[in-house]
Amino acid sequence: MTLIYSVIFFTKKSRVSMVYTYKYTNLYKYHMDTNQSPDIPAFAKNIFADALNKRASDVHIDPGVISRIRFRVDGSLYDYATFSMVYYEQLLTHLKVLATLNTTVIYTPQDGQFSFNFSQEDPMTHENTHVTLDIRMSVFPTMYGDAAVFRISNSVTHILNLNDLGMSPATLETVRQIIKRNNGMLLVTGPVGSGKTSTLYSILNEVMDYDKNVITLEDPVEFRFDKIRQVQMNPEKGLTYASGMKSILRQDPDIIMIGEIRDAETSEYAVRAALVGRLVFSTIHANSSVGTIARLFDMKIERSLIAYAVNGVIASRLVKRNCESCKEEYVPENEYLVYFGIKAEGNHFYRGKGCDVCGGRGYLGRIGIFEVLEFDTGLRSKIVEGASMSDLQNFVDAKGFKTLRDDALEKVFQGVVSIENAVTAI
Repeated sequence: MTLIYSVIFFTKKSRVSMVYTYKYTNLYKYHMDTNQSPDIPAFAKNIFADALNKRASDVHIDPGVISRIRFRVDGSLYDYATFSMVYYEQLLTHLKVLATLNTTVIYTPQDGQFSFNFSQEDPMTHENTHVTLDIRMSVFPTMYGDAAVFRISNSVTHILNLNDLGMSPATLETVRQIIKRNNGMLLVTGPVGSGKTSTLYSILNEVMDYDKNVITLEDPVEFRFDKIRQVQMNPEKGLTYASGMKSILRQDPDIIMIGEIRDAETSEYAVRAALVGRLVFSTIHANSSVGTIARLFDMKIERSLIAYAVNGVIASRLVKRNCESCKEEYVPENEYLVYFGIKAEGNHFYRGKGCDVCGGRGYLGRIGIFEVLEFDTGLRSKIVEGASMSDLQNFVDAKGFKTLRDDALEKVFQGVVSIENAVTAI
């Protein structure tokens, strides 16, 4: 589906040019002299329309003598437009108003949110679909003024189906078995930008129903569901993850989703909720699924509580997917082969060479790589007995545990990703 809405905005001597689609159907050329007021609201909406077209997850607007706009696409930043500081100030003021921020405050961080509505046309049926972009705005002071970053989410492109994440059939089946249980905890781990939130929302989408009372504690609420009760954290007014968990059991939940376990107090409430018959989902920062156990140890959670409250851990990463339009076979550099402990002989490797479809990058979109650690009787016993982290890792490895590296290499051999991007991701 392609959104028929685009913009070009630049300064050249004393002229500013803007090209945009009006009412999403007819293309108009719009020229203005710098002594006239440019259509800042139209320009602002055009920015986010193009961001949607280009599948951007974030928009960066940086101040300077020549200010610039950049889009983050598939994890990397790309230049979108440059313009003078005069128009930057007008644009930022307009966006602050949309986000209900204080326009008189400078040199102070601020956060807000707003939405844009668009019509999106299906190129096959030519039918229009309503699209709402939910945008979180973060303003931070710099030498030249406030820099702004906008996190974008929308109901059309947000991943909400477990089948679409990139899990292998065996991994997907393991995850589904874990989330079908009536109680216990499932944790999703990984660094920033590794797809934890998308995985968590996909799981929620799979389990929610009207016969279940699903309550979430989030900061922020990135995607809204009709069937569940979502709570936005508000630390300034005393509503934190820890305080929310203190009262949440009185709301008779069947399923609890905690946006992130950040401290010992929240983790202990979550563990105890899982032990008394609730199904708990959350994210936590750790390097691997087994490393999540060590992270819980660091939070001073008793080993027996960890062993019998946690049902499983999903570790995830996002890797750039080869563009199918320009994918070609090649022989990678030896250092990447050494990393995976493989040889070029007898194997096939693919990468995108760059084309119009992918904008010359060679990749288009991203796919998840996963490892799923399911807690069984043997692993629980090892944890309770006080086994070291190396012993725990050796125990799961001996049972044929499929690691992030294994999953990445499988996708390399399938031609889905290049070996270089796989190494970078993990």
